[in-house]
Amino acid sequence: MSITNSFFATVFLFVTFITSSIAQNTSQCVPSSCGDIRDIKFPFGLRSDPEYCGKTGYELDCQNNETIFHYKSRKFYVQEINYTNFSIRLLDPSLKNQSDNCSVFPEHRASYDAMTSLIFGWLSVDNDINYVNCRGPINSSLYIPTSFCSTNTTATNSSFSYLVVGEILQDSDLAGGCRVETVAWSSAPGISPNISSSLSSIHQALGYGFELSWRRDFLCRECGRDDECVFEDNSDVATCIHYCKEDTPVSELSFGCKVKYYSVFVLVYGGIAIGALMLVGIAILIAVVVWQCKRRNLNTSNDDVLGNKASSSEQNC
Repeated sequence: MSITNSFFATVFLFVTFITSSIAQNTSQCVPSSCGDIRDIKFPFGLRSDPEYCGKTGYELDCQNNETIFHYKSRKFYVQEINYTNFSIRLLDPSLKNQSDNCSVFPEHRASYDAMTSLIFGWLSVDNDINYVNCRGPINSSLYIPTSFCSTNTTATNSSFSYLVVGEILQDSDLAGGCRVETVAWSSAPGISPNISSSLSSIHQALGYGFELSWRRDFLCRECGRDDECVFEDNSDVATCIHYCKEDTPVSELSFGCKVKYYSVFVLVYGGIAIGALMLVGIAILIAVVVWQCKRRNLNTSNDDVLGNKASSSEQNC
């Protein structure tokens, strides 16, 4: 067995040993609980649990008997973890207690790129609930009149406040004289931008929270960086497509695979070029040494003819 094969065999055995050890430790983990969340298990875990019982990025905190998920500087209450459809439902802290006659501003303005990452993705059911402030009254069933209880709004007695369901991309999507103060998320069923909703149903939707999916990250965890993870129809069976195979056209390779592909040619042809240069250099060196020896012997012979004596070391190279 060559040194290269021995090296890769050692690495493979080491990775296999570590993986099996982690799997064995994970199977020994006991589900945690905090407040209403009774079954916290891999890939999620409380920070107080053993490190191998959870996955990086899925750490949860238990504060005042509330399960908390932190994303950067943001804090969200965990309402539910569904291990069947790989979803987690989160709630903005300010929206936990909704009243019937006023709306509380969310602590964090909704932004689709704020929570989506390599870990989470959006589920198909999600709605924007916009807090809209208008200079005059709006006669539309899509504008739900309300009053804001929070003190961080610019609404005054001379303005009119509404809740509007749906994605608002620019000011032209609103009625004249209106602007969006902030946005909250909701994955609650029963509300839609295309149907009118009551104020009570909007409050219930705000208190429901929003859902994120960890299906792809969890099921595709065995795929490499240069692989594509695909799912079979209506199943949770993930398949890793490896594009670094020899039968894949170079034009279809990912950047990482192209680097690996061309690095082989660089190493092979670079080695050949360096070897050829070394042979040429050695040949030139030998030729120079031989030429110097012949020149020295010729000068020595000329000195002998003139009657000068030379040592044997000067006569032979």
